Amino acid sequence: MWPSAEVIETIGVRVVAPLGGRLNQHWLVDVGGERLVLRRWATLAGDVAYELQLLDRVAALGWPVAPAVAEPVELDGHLWGLFPFLPGELPPTPHGSPTEQRARGRLLAAFHADLARLDDLGQRPGWRRCETILADPALDRVLAEREQAYSEEIRLLRWHLDRARAWLAGLRPQERPGQLIHGDFTAWNLRYQDGQLSGILDFELAHWDHRIADFALSWRGKYDAVIQGYTEISPLEPEEWELLTPMWWAWLIEGACRDLAAGPCDLGWVITHLLRRSPLMGRDAAPFR
Repeated sequence: MWPSAEVIETIGVRVVAPLGGRLNQHWLVDVGGERLVLRRWATLAGDVAYELQLLDRVAALGWPVAPAVAEPVELDGHLWGLFPFLPGELPPTPHGSPTEQRARGRLLAAFHADLARLDDLGQRPGWRRCETILADPALDRVLAEREQAYSEEIRLLRWHLDRARAWLAGLRPQERPGQLIHGDFTAWNLRYQDGQLSGILDFELAHWDHRIADFALSWRGKYDAVIQGYTEISPLEPEEWELLTPMWWAWLIEGACRDLAAGPCDLGWVITHLLRRSPLMGRDAAPFR
């Protein structure tokens, strides 16, 4: 689906090609001979304002991100914005290889060091840290309400929820400091040109959290070398190692309960990822039974 004629005319662009997106949608456009990216947000105005402010601040730190070139406009029931097109290709080493993982982990550690300086933006609207997610009784209500229709999936979700809560006991994560994180620091959200980082994309999941919450989607319980590379630059505290697994599971369980509450859904992706086991999971590295 392309932008409507009203959007194209009002914003003054010529659409060149669709660029896709998970929640937000993007198109490569031409504006007076300049290549830009047109975005249609899937989120609310407060969420958009947070992301735009964050991009401005990250760009000011010298990182290759794409702050908006103009204020967003509301058309066709959505917010639309224009951004610079960040040139470059995917990381030069194959995605998922130990070399790519380690390099990405080291880069994430350096990025976090700068993001930690942005300590005045606060939490993104609608977001919360993992300990708040896991303590939410709404998770238990949703699992109970949907148990008859999804008995085996609910059994697995409830086991991991209980286990994650047990992990947190005694760790007091609510007392640990937080910082801004990217939220989806994956290989496909990085661009390189002539061997140098030329772009960090997709800040739609960026929010205030524990720094290791950024491992949820960069690690995924699978890419252990990402964390190993990170610790070469910024070692983790013992409590942070303990929090890795419950933070990953909290993200998965919250998403599953959101889908269950919305109606019939396919939980295959969540279940597959919950069943993953890594040596970094310590006492829960053994396969689920």
